[in-house]
Amino acid sequence: MLNLNPDEIKKLVKDKYSDVSKNPCGVFNFPVGKIFALKVGYPKEVLDNLPPSLTESFTGANNPQPFVELKEGEIVLDLGCGAGLDLYFYAKAVGEVGKVYGLDISEDMVNKVKRNMELSGIKNAEISVGESDNLPFNDDFFDVVASNGIYNLSPDKDAVMREVYRVLKPGGRTVFCEIVLKEPFSEDERKNHSDWFRCIGGALVEKDFLALMEKMGFKDTEVISKCRNARTGHPLAICANIRAHK
Repeated sequence: MLNLNPDEIKKLVKDKYSDVSKNPCGVFNFPVGKIFALKVGYPKEVLDNLPPSLTESFTGANNPQPFVELKEGEIVLDLGCGAGLDLYFYAKAVGEVGKVYGLDISEDMVNKVKRNMELSGIKNAEISVGESDNLPFNDDFFDVVASNGIYNLSPDKDAVMREVYRVLKPGGRTVFCEIVLKEPFSEDERKNHSDWFRCIGGALVEKDFLALMEKMGFKDTEVISKCRNARTGHPLAICANIRAHK
């Protein structure tokens, strides 16, 4: 991956997750689907009653739901919304007076999440195709920007973080799950395409990730929890749930 430019990396990511949307039972080197969602804590009683297409392409890093703490009426962006599992929970949490927006780089995934929102009866969601380093939203628009494993798929993390800060309202918060490292990888380890798609090859060291957030202007940055799961196969990788305010 070190020999590819950012546009080439984005295309590889788009193609990979388009494949996940169309062929969720395919063979991937990262966990996909309902079984993984259950293992990271999504409630079985809810998932069992959702359309299968809403859970079959789940590829998050972990479960951010316990940490987002949405309020009724809030406006939320799910950055890298995938097939829409997190988006479903966010839409329920903010209620009819709130609004959720989903953004994904893959047109196939966006088409899937639109169908999933219809199948699950969600009326307060708006979904669009877009890139995380160039968000199609106005400044100071969202109460919350949430994501689940998007930063490590993005070649320009500074740009993504800058955009997240820009679209948040003053006082708004970002809450996300991401793979971080205990210490840096060697250059050889970072060259592996498969590790990149597992959200490991593009991961930052934890202290560097937090420093980037502070550099972009975020305050009260907090690592709420850390764990390991099927996404953190490398011994240096851990999954962190992180929250910060604008």
